[in-house]
Amino acid sequence: MFYRVINSTLISLVVLYSLLPVIITFVYSLLPNKSISQGKFSGWTLQNYIFILSDPNILHYIYNSVVVSLISATITSVLGFILAYSVVRKKLPFSGFLENLLLLLNTFLVLGVLIIVPIFEIIVKIGLYNTLTGLIIVYSSLGFVFSFILLTRFISNLNKDYEEAAIVEGMSNLQIMFLIVLPMIKQAFISVWILQFIGFWNEFIFALTLTNESIKRTLTVGITLISGSDIFEIPWGMIMAGVFVSILPLIIIVSLLEEYLVKGISGR
Repeated sequence: MFYRVINSTLISLVVLYSLLPVIITFVYSLLPNKSISQGKFSGWTLQNYIFILSDPNILHYIYNSVVVSLISATITSVLGFILAYSVVRKKLPFSGFLENLLLLLNTFLVLGVLIIVPIFEIIVKIGLYNTLTGLIIVYSSLGFVFSFILLTRFISNLNKDYEEAAIVEGMSNLQIMFLIVLPMIKQAFISVWILQFIGFWNEFIFALTLTNESIKRTLTVGITLISGSDIFEIPWGMIMAGVFVSILPLIIIVSLLEEYLVKGISGR
């Protein structure tokens, strides 16, 4: 009983610690800038949200983030799945070397800021600078390796009996991949998609570097462009409202797909 209480207490503290930034953001988003600057919790208002949601630029930012994150997460998850299946099941030539190379490549891609200059030059040369298409291509190129690494483990653990039976029935490789294998790793695939979506939604450096017009900015970049009534004012209340608006879709997605996310990560 004692250990159960201790365990519950520790879990509650960890959860509270994890939610603390979200709680603080929400509280400050309901305060006017004057109260925040004076360190007071008074004058509660929804004016910050009214300003954010009535600003046409913010609606553009939200739309851009949804489009870029949704398409990029889908592309990277599908490409990662196809490559993982090909390497694990089809035993491509040099598949072991390819897998190790992609693992090494992922190490460099995590530090994407190190390769941002050559990526910027490539995007400019092919005429996709300041476009959502350019962002989608960059995100998809940098993210599919992560999907490959995660999905490889799940496909490796699958029983081959169903696939062998499908081959006997005359199914093609594409049919086996998408009608047999994909439903069997559905939870893992959805988990990978969620993680990719969250990563692309929160990405800042590439979104800032590869766009220069307000209408092409994503929400994470757009929030930094919120300005106060004068150049000496930092509108913390509006910024916090914008941050909370950007967090809300992620909270909704994770809440709706929580079962898939937990089972996919745990491998159950």
